[in-house]
Parts: sequence; C-alpha cells; structure tokens
Amino acid sequence: MFSPNLPQYNGETQTDMHDATIQTERFPGMVKFLLPILSFYSRWFHRSHWEGAPLIGDGLTSPLPSGGLIVASNHVSGFDPVLLQVYFPRPIRWMMERQMMIPLLNSFWRGLKIIPVEESGGSAALRDAFRHLGSGGVIGIFPEGRIARPQGRIQLFHPGLAMISRRTKTPVAVFLLDGIPPCGNPFWSFFRRSRARVRLMAVVPPPTLGEESAWTLRLRNQMGAALGATVDVDGEGHCEQIASG
Repeated sequence: MFSPNLPQYNGETQTDMHDATIQTERFPGMVKFLLPILSFYSRWFHRSHWEGAPLIGDGLTSPLPSGGLIVASNHVSGFDPVLLQVYFPRPIRWMMERQMMIPLLNSFWRGLKIIPVEESGGSAALRDAFRHLGSGGVIGIFPEGRIARPQGRIQLFHPGLAMISRRTKTPVAVFLLDGIPPCGNPFWSFFRRSRARVRLMAVVPPPTLGEESAWTLRLRNQMGAALGATVDVDGEGHCEQIASG
C-alpha cells in the first residue's frame, strides 16, 4: 500500500556510493543457522503472515531497490527484529541500544552483527552504519527507540533515521507490524502466542537537507494512519488520531 502523500522511491536519489560497491550479501553463520528455525517458529507459534506482494531483493521487478537500504518499522515487541528478518530476503544489521544488550548474550549479539548504540553518543555506531550502507548493505532501525507503551500508538521518532538516510542518500523501506499482544518484558513476546502481521507500507526516498523534520512527521503520520494508531505530538504524552487517506 503506497500513500499518495508519501512518494514511492524510484531509484533516482541514490549516489554512486551504491553502484559499484554493492557486495554479494550473505547471511552471517548464526543467522543462516537460526533463520529456518525462527521462520518455522514465527509461522507456527505466532501464526505470523506476510501481507502484500512478495519481497524480492535481487534487483528484479520488486518493491525493494537493490543496494543500500534502511529498514524501519513501528516497535511493538522484542520479537519485531525476528519477524522482519523472517520475511525480508536480505540480511539486516540492526542498530540496538547498548543498555538493551544483555552481557550474557554478547557472543550472540556479535554473531548477529548488531551495531550497538551507546547512550552517551553514537559516533562509532554511525560510522558502522554509514560503512555498511555504503557497501550496499541493509540497516534496521526502530525510529521510536523503544517499544510503544501502551500499544496502539506511534511515539516520537528519534532524528537518527532521517539523518542517516539523508547523509547516505539511502531510501527507507517502511514496514508495519501488528497483531502482537503486549508483554511487560520485551523478551516474553517470544513466548506469547500471537497473530503477527508484517506489511510493507512504502519505500520512501531520503529527505533533502532542511526537510528532515517534515519528512519524519509525514512518515509518522502515514504510519499511524495505516495502523489506525494514535500518534504522539509532543514529549508530554499528548497524542492524536490521524485520519487515513
């Protein structure tokens, strides 16, 4: 579903950084091993399903462009990265707050090639993200920064999504997740049955210089309308219902 107010990416805004440097992508060993298991688990236990045209990431006729790409979606549970990777045809490197990365699972995070974002600043994380996008890879970002509480709302977006997209001239594939019941602990969502649904809302071009705030607001409003969710309008918890269409 492509909104008339949210332009579809047509491949014209990328620079040469995505042309000659695209690498043949391979899933990391741990992901390659776990993906079939997680795919079966998400479809059987979570009764998850994909809605829309099949996603093809090899340059064939497809809603997804080849080369560097940012994957972004609303954030409803700890299971969200798994759901998106199960249905996405290319390996996604997720950016994740360091404080959310349980030290006991450090080898797991390294195996998944997670890009840790420090609370005090993300210069190292940005360098890694820029480098990966420049080589034609895919970066995953939850622009809300944390799981929506309560569910059924779209929180304020951090400015990093628009900044990374603009600086690297990388399009953003915007996904919608719903059907996952709320859990007190984000990791408990792995073990609570659901009817998870994954949809591609649009592939949008990066913002131009000075357009970042308007681009972000438009993206949030369109996401809220597509999900029938309320959208935060400030940092004080005030929100509004955005009409669809």
